[in-house]
Amino acid sequence: LSLLQKRMHKALVKYFKQRSLYSQAELDRCQALSQETDQKIKTAQEGLSEDIQLISALLQSLTDDSTTTDDAGLNKQASPDAAGSNEMPAVQIAV
Repeated sequence: LSLLQKRMHKALVKYFKQRSLYSQAELDRCQALSQETDQKIKTAQEGLSEDIQLISALLQSLTDDSTTTDDAGLNKQASPDAAGSNEMPAVQIAV
């Protein structure tokens, strides 16, 4: 019985060493995957940030253009052309 207990003990020690190595390798794999995912997220955030800046600039230019166009339309309305008709006011686009 004592011999069997010694064999079982050695087998368990060996098993737990192997299990520890496997767990460490799995942890390393998960950490590498986490770093890769983190890099992908940063890249996506940078791309989205650039896209948001472009959209913001576009919306700003549309707002600036519509204000300028509206002002010009009001100026043209105040002074009729040679035929006596007024220009149609610019249509403002709601965003």
